Amino acid sequence: MERERPGSAAGPGAGEADRVARAAAGDAEALEALLREHGPRVRAGLSIGARLRRELDPDDVMQVTYLEAYLRVGALRESTERAFAAWLARVAENNLRDAVRGLERDRRGGAERRVTRGADGEGARTLLARVAASTTTAGSAAARRDAGERLRDAVARLPRSYREVVQACDLDERPVREVAAERGTTPGAVHMVRSRAHERLRELLGGPAGTS
Repeated sequence: MERERPGSAAGPGAGEADRVARAAAGDAEALEALLREHGPRVRAGLSIGARLRRELDPDDVMQVTYLEAYLRVGALRESTERAFAAWLARVAENNLRDAVRGLERDRRGGAERRVTRGADGEGARTLLARVAASTTTAGSAAARRDAGERLRDAVARLPRSYREVVQACDLDERPVREVAAERGTTPGAVHMVRSRAHERLRELLGGPAGTS
């Protein structure tokens, strides 16, 4: 994200609308200040049951939430700190929801089978079916090759942590728990990152929104 430097740092006299507006315009310092102020309250409001604590930590949720804040704060339209705090809480709750859903799928035995590995194998076709329009997975061999190239370009544009999880879980088709152990994080964190990465890929590829 391109960083804009204001003429002076936000201080006690700066209005809250100014600080939120500057964050939305790309001022990283203003956004960092907002996250420091509102992040702890959002974290405290997360409800993670004892049964899930071994597989998901509140800090996992907030780490992904903070990255999403940097990626998406420009879409914030209401320049008040109350609106910012509510938006940040929604981002965190969405992340938590996706982590819980992924963990529940794992418990039901919903992990996907491992098939041909590699960016040109079944993993790439499965990922395309999830994140792009259905027409990209059909048609001629040339159309499929073009879709594969577009997918690789889109994956390369993801934030590093998103890109690494997509490569491991979707393209290499490795189990979430294996990827989590390798990354030194929890399975819930991997599910969250994967869901957000798929969402970002849909936007880059122009596919259907709201599916995972």
